[in-house]
Amino acid sequence: MTTTNQHSADAAALGFLYQGQYAILMLWRETDDEATIYLETLDDVVLVTTGGTLLEQLKHSLQAKPPALTVASVQLWKTLKAWIDVLPELDLPRSWFHLVSVADISDGSSLEVLLDDTADRTALLFDLQEEAERVENERAQALAQGKAQLPHAERAAACQAFLALHNDVKRSLLMHVRIRPRQPNITKVEEVLAETLTTTIRSRRAQVARKLLEWWNIQIIDLLAKKRKLGISRFELIKRYMEIVSAIELDELTSEFSTAIHPSSYQCDSMIERQISAVGGSVEDLKRAVREEWRAREERSRWSRENPARHEIIARYDDRLVEEWSDRHVDICNDCSGASEDVLKTRGLNLLRWSHSSAPKDMEPIAPKIVSPYYVRGTYQVLSISGQVGWHPNYKKLLGFAS
Repeated sequence: MTTTNQHSADAAALGFLYQGQYAILMLWRETDDEATIYLETLDDVVLVTTGGTLLEQLKHSLQAKPPALTVASVQLWKTLKAWIDVLPELDLPRSWFHLVSVADISDGSSLEVLLDDTADRTALLFDLQEEAERVENERAQALAQGKAQLPHAERAAACQAFLALHNDVKRSLLMHVRIRPRQPNITKVEEVLAETLTTTIRSRRAQVARKLLEWWNIQIIDLLAKKRKLGISRFELIKRYMEIVSAIELDELTSEFSTAIHPSSYQCDSMIERQISAVGGSVEDLKRAVREEWRAREERSRWSRENPARHEIIARYDDRLVEEWSDRHVDICNDCSGASEDVLKTRGLNLLRWSHSSAPKDMEPIAPKIVSPYYVRGTYQVLSISGQVGWHPNYKKLLGFAS
């Protein structure tokens, strides 16, 4: 069911996600190699450079034409309140404040001076002072009239905080404030990032941008989850960019699913469970198999989507894995001639566990950068679905693969 609350939650969630997405544009455009990005500290996004600190307050919208900014805009006053609150923690002469908005500035508004670093802010200061006083007066009048709900509730605290500042502080603050209107919304960030990757040939910019954002989003999650103590540096971003470009230029296979967790709703092919059940495998054997099969399957799919020609590399490596398995399977079949079912299961279970523990060490990797064991482990499970490999000595007959 679609409700107003749901739309409100969606907008808030997108606004929060936008902070992390916009941050990569900020850091990429920065020229200071020592620059570092932080989220949800002094402001939505904070950029620290050798020259000072930049606080960015982001106002997101998916509307084609969101309401233009004026000196009466709630967004503006909420932003001013956020900055006023952290002034005691800042060295104001070395701090800058950006209001980043998808919306435009209203034509003729005194806010337009905030587009120019050197423009005189006197008229803007007067307009803001006048607007704050108007809000205060109208609330006082409503209170005197005994009204239960006072007007301008969303701006009241901000206007009060602004009026409480010394005039010199107001002027100093405004000299360090900028507005960045008409910024791309969250649906356009990847496209904008791709266009800025001018050192990459145009035909590959979209691919590089997608990979860079995939890496970036993981860093943002780690940052917000406090898994990393420091912010994200420009050096890290440039380093990752160069690695991605290099891998694409060389068409190298890279890993993105080595530690990924499959969705809780994921249902593996039933043949995996049947293969493991045939040798008396445990619940843990099945859990490991499902986890690694999903990782390998997703990796194989990604490689093929990026470059269909890679299918041949994948197929050749499958053949190599089948060959290595086949030598062992033939040996256990020969050794188990006339043996009991318990012995057959035990030998098959050992082979299954070899595919998980020893095979990744026994086999050369599919590519130099695929060093994690997940791919060999998972690919053996993928191959077991079609019967190209199996664990029980008689798996083809037991599971219906025999012709």
